[in-house]
Amino acid sequence: MKTALPFLFVFFTFLSGFAQRISKTEAIADIDYLDKVIRAAHYNPFLYTSEVKYTQKINQVKSTIPDSIETRPFTLKLGEITGLIDDAHTAPTFIQSIFKADFRKPVFLPLTFVADKKGKTYSDGKALPGIIPAGAEIISVNGTSIQKFYQESALRVGGLQTYRNEIAIKMLGYNLYLSGIRPPFKITYQYQHKKEIKTIENGSILRDLIGDAFPNLVGKPYSFNILEDKVANIELNTLEGDYHPYLKFFDSCFTVIKQKKIKTLAIDIRKNTGGNSINADLLLGFFNSKKYTLSGGKNWKISQLYKDQLTKQGDTSNNYLKQSNNSIWQRHNCEPYDPKYTSEQAFFNGQVYIITGPMTFSSANMLADGVKQFKLAKLIGEATGENTNDFGEGYRFQLPNSKIGFNVSTSLDFGADCNNKTKHPVLPDRQIETSYLDKIKGLDPVLQYILKVSE
Repeated sequence: MKTALPFLFVFFTFLSGFAQRISKTEAIADIDYLDKVIRAAHYNPFLYTSEVKYTQKINQVKSTIPDSIETRPFTLKLGEITGLIDDAHTAPTFIQSIFKADFRKPVFLPLTFVADKKGKTYSDGKALPGIIPAGAEIISVNGTSIQKFYQESALRVGGLQTYRNEIAIKMLGYNLYLSGIRPPFKITYQYQHKKEIKTIENGSILRDLIGDAFPNLVGKPYSFNILEDKVANIELNTLEGDYHPYLKFFDSCFTVIKQKKIKTLAIDIRKNTGGNSINADLLLGFFNSKKYTLSGGKNWKISQLYKDQLTKQGDTSNNYLKQSNNSIWQRHNCEPYDPKYTSEQAFFNGQVYIITGPMTFSSANMLADGVKQFKLAKLIGEATGENTNDFGEGYRFQLPNSKIGFNVSTSLDFGADCNNKTKHPVLPDRQIETSYLDKIKGLDPVLQYILKVSE
């Protein structure tokens, strides 16, 4: 099991009770604390960057701290440090619960965005329709260049460039909030070759900004529908949480599929950033009876910090606790196993498509990897957002002064091919790209293709 994307995993975990502004001394102490934890707990923070560059970045960030700083922009500065490590699991909790007093206030830019391959940003028209035309190129907000801010935001995220870009564009409104941009919003945009300026007096609440991109955060972990009476469509937006609700949901879906004699199933994990891989095993049990594995194991850094976290969670029997601190615990197992669960009454024998994209991450990436490696279904869409060999198993903590939440990877997990030299994401069997224009128009070429071939 991998840890889900940090901001999904620890949303509203930490309590409030913090200083909105901290002194330079306190900020530097927090940076030193973060550095200490990364060096102690991370599997290898210098796997993709040098220690020299990392130390230079820490010193550079420290040098930009004024006499005092608000915790919101300080969060962005800390992202510059973890972004350099190039590990998407190691990052500030993107949606910090210390700011939750603002989450229900209309202080967020009421726009959601898409970006083209040149880094230009456009309104997708979804957040609050009618404010700015869908497809309008957003040039600036309150004097801040949006294209430049988007590109800078991508540097604060680790991992593959496609994943960095996707997270940066989906979190753009929230990051603008962290940077200090508040209503009223003076928006400069270009639409149909004409430059316009519009002022929006009131903002939006956070839920309206993240609901479409991260449905799990607004109470929509999964959904099910039948498309044109011929394709069953499961949107699996997370794997986080206990297995009981998932088992109940999967059973209800596949029971309906069997009753309606549907022959084609699409399982959409394009918005799934991970969670508990056991829930992926449960899903596979409804349409697969072959042996498989989702992972070839891991190398796990042993630290007292992670031991303390396990003990605090009540996990006192974990074998991790028996390992020597500062060692690497190698846990490799490449043997395929029988399905951990098999549904007999609702088992599906038709065509299964797994839809992937650059937000398919962590345990969802493992699901796609196992399916591809053992040919359990047909992968379609775009490459996943993570290499099959990548970091995982997060240590979660708060910085002592700012109370900013963080996640730091403690392991290097290996893909289902059990090859520790593999350096690529899960590639679909059929590549179908959803362009920024498709997103603006509300088109889904992947589902359109599946419907067409299912005729």
